[in-house]
Amino acid sequence: MTADEALARAALQRLHEVLARTGEPRAAEVEALIAAGPGEPNGLWRALNANAWWGGAGSLAAATMADHPELPEALWRQEVAELREALIEIGELLMRRGGENPGISSWVLAFRNWNASGV
Repeated sequence: MTADEALARAALQRLHEVLARTGEPRAAEVEALIAAGPGEPNGLWRALNANAWWGGAGSLAAATMADHPELPEALWRQEVAELREALIEIGELLMRRGGENPGISSWVLAFRNWNASGV
């Protein structure tokens, strides 16, 4: 397993924990990526680079903008900040590899700004 793959898997684990805590249905998708193990790293990178993660309104990145009225506002802010941090790490790894999804750089920039300003 490469260093980048190990970093991606660690970020995926943190991402899964937040998604599971907040009841996000896509936690199962992230869990499946983690469970797939290191046997097919190119498959992992393809999955992480997909529109389902970064491609706009239905993407996992867009889930960070959803309301969660079942959670206290302060708790959701904490959870969404952790969610964004994990996605920032994954996005940066993908950008370092090159050929990244066109939405990644915009999401990473937005996540950094939103977390820095407490949004």
